[in-house]
Amino acid sequence: MVVALVVVTNKLLVFVLEILLAAWFGTTFIKDAYLVALVIPNLIFIVGVEAITVTLVPLFMRLLSRENSEETWSIVSSIVNITLISLGGICVVYVLLAPWIISLIAPGFSQQNLVLATKLTRIISPIIIWGGLIGLLVGILNSFKRFTLAAFRLTFYNLIVIGFVYLFHSRWGIISLALAVTGASFFQVVVLLLGLWEKRRNYRLSIDISHPPLKGMAMAMTLVILGVTLTQLNFLIERAMASGLAEGSISSLDFAYKLMRMPFEIFAVAIATVVFPNITGLVITEDASKLRELFASALRMTAFITIPATVILIALRTPLIRILFERGEFSAGSTRMTATALFYYSFGLLFHGLNYVIIRTYYAFKDYKTPLKMGLIAIGLYILFNLVLVRRLAHGGLALGCSLAAMSYTVMLLKNIKIKMKDLQAIIFLKPLAKIVVSSALMGGVFIFMSRAPIYSPILRFVLILGAGGLTYFTVCFFLKVQEASQILKTSIEFIRGTNIRSL
Repeated sequence: MVVALVVVTNKLLVFVLEILLAAWFGTTFIKDAYLVALVIPNLIFIVGVEAITVTLVPLFMRLLSRENSEETWSIVSSIVNITLISLGGICVVYVLLAPWIISLIAPGFSQQNLVLATKLTRIISPIIIWGGLIGLLVGILNSFKRFTLAAFRLTFYNLIVIGFVYLFHSRWGIISLALAVTGASFFQVVVLLLGLWEKRRNYRLSIDISHPPLKGMAMAMTLVILGVTLTQLNFLIERAMASGLAEGSISSLDFAYKLMRMPFEIFAVAIATVVFPNITGLVITEDASKLRELFASALRMTAFITIPATVILIALRTPLIRILFERGEFSAGSTRMTATALFYYSFGLLFHGLNYVIIRTYYAFKDYKTPLKMGLIAIGLYILFNLVLVRRLAHGGLALGCSLAAMSYTVMLLKNIKIKMKDLQAIIFLKPLAKIVVSSALMGGVFIFMSRAPIYSPILRFVLILGAGGLTYFTVCFFLKVQEASQILKTSIEFIRGTNIRSL
């Protein structure tokens, strides 16, 4: 609950930033250049955070269970030092090769766009290093089941970016955004270090690669890096294809994707973040019954959030985009382009959420190869879908291709997870899923009915429609006895009571 609330705050700040960026830069070639410049550094940043976190948590928890502090921190220190040296070298090489890499990413860009994108990517490139450090620090904190600070780091990040760009965008333009991203990413490292300050004496300025667990983690991390890279290659492929479409295609895809990801990152990521160490612990103790129960519960809760969110994004996409972004450089045409992309992206929301939980379950079993193999197939399908759909639907086809690939990936992952979880019955997920779909469909009907109401304030109209639909969804879920609805209500009441008691 705490992690979800922090993530909600973070996403609200993200959308404050997106609203400001929409007004200042719209869907112009300047914003397109920035997004292309961000692709590779952000790819390495995300891969670094993801790969190091998910491989370090199982390793660190197993080391802690042995109660050998000297060996544990010797291994962790070696991992930190190797990460710094490796990512530092990658950063230097990337800065030197930036002009050629940008040309490959955006073959449809003009020379002016290429020059600007190269300049921006060199400013952003230090986040390659920061990403690795953040992954290590978050992994250590999560192993101790300390999730709040890791979530709060993004709050500080967003506040810094918003404040810096607000103050300097009129003077430095898009350069201010690149500088803000680099500086705020470094500040995340500082915040996380403060959270582990009491452990500072355990750090050693040395590298010892003789530890067997270190070699195992290196192999696991290689497989995870390949798997996460395949997932993130979607952005690279998408932006390469979109660079040859109409101006603003890349920006509209970016705005739409962030809107689609909002419910996913608020709830699915929060669920997976908290569940992952617990699943790992159950795998270590070989408690199969509780493991099945926790895994199924995580999937049901993800569906409970993402399916109605899909209906909301599809039904209310245009008024939502208009209210959030349509001002300044973000025109009515920008709204239409973004709404088209959001419509097709929304169909993949459920599957993105489920994948986030399922993949971490594979990692808890120390199975890093299966997600990679399935990812290779999914990326092949993604390219095929894009090549076919982009001809008919332009940038909308790229968004639909992303959703279809995510759907295919989920089916493959679920089929194979049954091998590891014996007696995992589909009914424990499919029956609640049917109830959630029915409740979401009725909510969609309320949206259609309420859209005819004679309310002339766009914001009030949107809020009333959304409120009526949300109330309908929860009411129907309670009537159909969807377990997750009761669970959220009970947890919320306990959380509020606990907060009140602490305040007294």
